[in-house]
Amino acid sequence: MNPAEMHIGVDIGKDKLDVCLPNGHKYVTTNNKKGIKPIIKDAKKLNAIVSFEATGIYSNKLYDACIAAGVRAMQLDPWRARNFAKSQGLLEKTDSIDCEMIRDFAASLKPEKRRFIEPISDSQRNLRTTVRVRRNLMKAKNLVATQLDCIDDASSRKSLMRIVDRLEAEIAKVEAHSDEIIANDERMHALAVRFLVVAGVGPCVTRVILSDVPEIGRLTNKAIGKILGLAPLENKSCTVEKKSRPQRGRGYARSVLYEATMTACRFNHVWKQDYDDMVARGKPKPVAHTAIARKMAILLNTIAKYPGFKPSEPPKPTKAK
Repeated sequence: MNPAEMHIGVDIGKDKLDVCLPNGHKYVTTNNKKGIKPIIKDAKKLNAIVSFEATGIYSNKLYDACIAAGVRAMQLDPWRARNFAKSQGLLEKTDSIDCEMIRDFAASLKPEKRRFIEPISDSQRNLRTTVRVRRNLMKAKNLVATQLDCIDDASSRKSLMRIVDRLEAEIAKVEAHSDEIIANDERMHALAVRFLVVAGVGPCVTRVILSDVPEIGRLTNKAIGKILGLAPLENKSCTVEKKSRPQRGRGYARSVLYEATMTACRFNHVWKQDYDDMVARGKPKPVAHTAIARKMAILLNTIAKYPGFKPSEPPKPTKAK
């Protein structure tokens, strides 16, 4: 840690922000443009780094203000930040404690581990929003559909069926809007066209990858596996050697890729062979699917990184003589 660096920790809530300055002074302000101005002013005055946890849409205002003002800022993983607090003996959890903990966690990071926020385009943000809306609509539809299977009353079934029909219509509208956003963005459209060539990768996978993994194409093969929680991580200590398992990662993108492997392992000539070989060697099917999902992520990252790269095509059937 560079002792000359200053850090400001911000705990973000829906309506308010708890702020901890480098000298330990704390104050509470509102989560709007007016309330964020003092934070930006303090950061510029002290040449400090502003750090906050990823909190979805609630962090957008502070995110945009830091970018617009040219203030260095980091968006931290809440899970890692909370574990850091526990390692410091902070078992209590309040907004006042959290903002100080966020400041200290950011200051503890080595320079190579820091990831400063970067400008995000309107297309990227809008796509991320529509993907989240679709995910919530799908959850609601599945919940109602599950309830529908358990109800015999005719009147209740009709009500639930109308809700399912309406949800399906709204999902279709959101998907069409997502596709329109991708089509109007040059980079995302170019990637989407090339992603769809891969067997098993459909419009849903493409939308989620472009939304949740915007840095795709700038990552190493090892990094893309870790980011999505598909790479097995070693767990060794002295004479104890536990089984390597994937951990954490971006859950929704991981689950979508995992589902895509169900199709890929049937119709992609390369991955089908790999999957069959792993199962034949005694690998459990879920483990084999996870391995194929990791290969799929690496392939998509390679496609995004090298515009001239083309996935291998299935062999052409030979004509019988």
